[in-house]
Amino acid sequence: VDGPEIAAFEGALSRRLGVARVTATSYGRMAFYYLLKALDLPAGSEIIIPALTFWAVPEMARAAGLTPVFADVDPADFNLDPRAVERCLTDKTRAIVPTHLYGLPCDMDAVERLAGAHGLRVIEDCAHALGATYRGRPVGTFGDAAFFSFQTLKPLNTYRGGAAVAQSPEVA
Repeated sequence: VDGPEIAAFEGALSRRLGVARVTATSYGRMAFYYLLKALDLPAGSEIIIPALTFWAVPEMARAAGLTPVFADVDPADFNLDPRAVERCLTDKTRAIVPTHLYGLPCDMDAVERLAGAHGLRVIEDCAHALGATYRGRPVGTFGDAAFFSFQTLKPLNTYRGGAAVAQSPEVA
């Protein structure tokens, strides 16, 4: 796991996404956990997660000392509904985790608009969306950070593994 193939993989994925750096991890869930810790959100902060998600996502938030808050999904594409996000906002909300489910990207314009208006971090869950684009731009390149999974049933299956992407060098 420490061989030159990992660095080559990180470089290839970095070039594919058009980002400065990608960090390979043991699982996508661990990439999410590491990003949460690197973002240094205050303990007890709320992060908004789609109600339709993999169980590990809210559990990693809890393990990082955060409180997951579930927002409804849009019945047309099963992605996070921005109107539901607005209903979930409180003075403790610090981040939004849009999940690009089944290769269908979320409405990132609406997510980024909400995040900007409320000073929130955006961490994209791209576990099911490697290769997907939103308005011609790869998912995983919006907001503050993103994570990918390469487990079974993912667009790229390496049996295990994940990757973290962060926009700022400090978080990376």
